[in-house]
Amino acid sequence: MECELLNSCGFFKKYSETKDLACRSFIRNYCKGQKMTECKRKEYRKTHGKPPVDDMMPSGGIIAS
Repeated sequence: MECELLNSCGFFKKYSETKDLACRSFIRNYCKGQKMTECKRKEYRKTHGKPPVDDMMPSGGIIAS
């Protein structure tokens, strides 16, 4: 099972190759797992009609750069 928005998801594109364990966990749980329907990025896109910033995590938090 995989999110239908992966190809256009800035978070996934930016962090899918990262070694950061937290990001890998988000991808495993939200992008390709049981929490897919709880993704705050999807919710944001639906509410605002555009995708959120790439650094917004599926949980809704922002990764500080």
